[in-house]
Amino acid sequence: MKTLGIHPRPGVVRALVAAVPVLLALYLVARGWFYPLWPDTIGAIGHPFTADPDLDGAWGGPTLAGAWAVHALVALALQAGCLAIVRLLYRPVSR
Repeated sequence: MKTLGIHPRPGVVRALVAAVPVLLALYLVARGWFYPLWPDTIGAIGHPFTADPDLDGAWGGPTLAGAWAVHALVALALQAGCLAIVRLLYRPVSR
């Protein structure tokens, strides 16, 4: 874990606070990076670069590739924020 700048430190409150961004980051993997595999988009897998009426209201739509790219970029930005929060909670103790 030291490669990410995260150092284990005890504390129940710290762990509970850190659980929120960690769970959010996991959710973002499912909704952002695995967006094409969700049931509402699975029908468009065969034609990711053509317009699909089911994706008209999707961010980056109407193509599956555009919607996935926008969802992935938003997820990446939010995951960077989550990592920054966890790093702040678990930064090395200055002595």
